[in-house]
Amino acid sequence: MNLNLYDKDLNRIAIIGGQYISCLWSEGYNTVENFSLELIATQEYKKKVRPDCYIGRNDRKTLMVIKGVRISGGKLVATGKQAARVLDDVAFVGTVRSGKLIDTSLKDAYEQTSKFHNVEVVEGNTGVRNNHQISNKSMLELYTMTCQNTDTGFRTVRNGNIIQVEIYRPEANPNLIFSERFGNLTTDEISLSTEPYKNYCIVLGMETEEGRVRVDIDATGGKERRELIVDAKDIQKEDGETDEEYAARLTDRGYEKLLETQQISAVAFTPLAKDFGIKYDLGDIITVYLPDLNMKLQTRIARFTQKSQNNRTETTVDVGQITIKRR
Repeated sequence: MNLNLYDKDLNRIAIIGGQYISCLWSEGYNTVENFSLELIATQEYKKKVRPDCYIGRNDRKTLMVIKGVRISGGKLVATGKQAARVLDDVAFVGTVRSGKLIDTSLKDAYEQTSKFHNVEVVEGNTGVRNNHQISNKSMLELYTMTCQNTDTGFRTVRNGNIIQVEIYRPEANPNLIFSERFGNLTTDEISLSTEPYKNYCIVLGMETEEGRVRVDIDATGGKERRELIVDAKDIQKEDGETDEEYAARLTDRGYEKLLETQQISAVAFTPLAKDFGIKYDLGDIITVYLPDLNMKLQTRIARFTQKSQNNRTETTVDVGQITIKRR
């Protein structure tokens, strides 16, 4: 990992290269993951490494933003997240309607905000449409909810002195097949659980003469129904608001709750060092054979984490949004 330090204006102010004690670098497909960098506390770093500065890599597009700096015992530790974290400081007041292209709706939403310094949204070409309405969120929440609901990814990359927010959605590649039998996969951890899983939401709103306003959200997709009741009596109908508009706001609440109750099916594996970032990358759809469990998984790469220390880098890949196929 060869690193560079940038100031708030994306000017490079230090070439770190590989001269660090340790580095933890993690990227998510449609989540914002963590970053940590441990350095010798030289006079240069003590003067330059500050919260809200950025870290970039020579071999990756994604930027990290520093949110905390601690100096102790002759060492400096900078911690932060993917640079998309800055979107959590941008409030979107309005509504993104269901059925709209996310490529334009996310850009249009950002253009209605006060924006963030040196950050611009690039209109994508995924052709994916929103599957429900979202209102009054931070831009990070808007991106996260929209992309997780549509199996789309987002990232923040440096283009000169500008940070660009991009959305993307790689197509399936039938050649990306992994198995311990093929020698290209070492399984680290497998987690399977239906404990939190719900796929049908009943949202109960304000009281009326006929009883509570009710909205049902069916996200079963043909699977067995697992129901969740959401008490949304705090959401009251506003003056001049139609029944349809009120129901849409209740639906928003229901979708938010369903996002918190997803099925846990995850596999973490160690790939061949020469493959990741070259033959496949974050967001790619891969097939994983687990013969001991009699399972074949077709899923996107949801996250990768690299730990670099003592001139050695370890990579772990996590897959998510798994479709389990029994043989």
